[in-house]
Amino acid sequence: MIIRATNKILKISGIKPVIFEDSSTDIFPGDWYANNVKTGRSGKLVTLFFHNHTKLSIICPTKSLNIAIRQLPDRAKSFLTRHGFDSIIENFDLDSKPVIFKTSSRSTLAFMNQISANIGWHLSKADALINFDFDNLEDIHADFLFSIPGKAGKYETPIEILKRYTP
Repeated sequence: MIIRATNKILKISGIKPVIFEDSSTDIFPGDWYANNVKTGRSGKLVTLFFHNHTKLSIICPTKSLNIAIRQLPDRAKSFLTRHGFDSIIENFDLDSKPVIFKTSSRSTLAFMNQISANIGWHLSKADALINFDFDNLEDIHADFLFSIPGKAGKYETPIEILKRYTP
């Protein structure tokens, strides 16, 4: 499993950044991009994982990349199961050893910034984070529209992308 993390989350987690420019062009297993998202509470952050090809957003309620990486497989499997994509879980290679690189993809980070703003807004409106329904927040982002590369004016959701790769 390839994790591409921002400088911010690498620094918080005490992980030495490695630069690796080649990103996966295959839909699976693809690369997961990671960044911290503000919650509207002092010192409280969550981790957003964003799958570069399917535009899937997974939220882990921790600021530590080390802890979030351990949570990612279960949270991603839960999302895929909730939406009827059990048959493609193994394609994501979620149980493989994570390899962490520094990210340099501006286009992926732009998508993540849009999602982060929405996540931050929802979290800041919550009474408390202790019982917050992160599954529901992930489901909201399953319906976000993303532009289709090479097709001006065309958009699709992560669910539509996943349906294309489901037998």
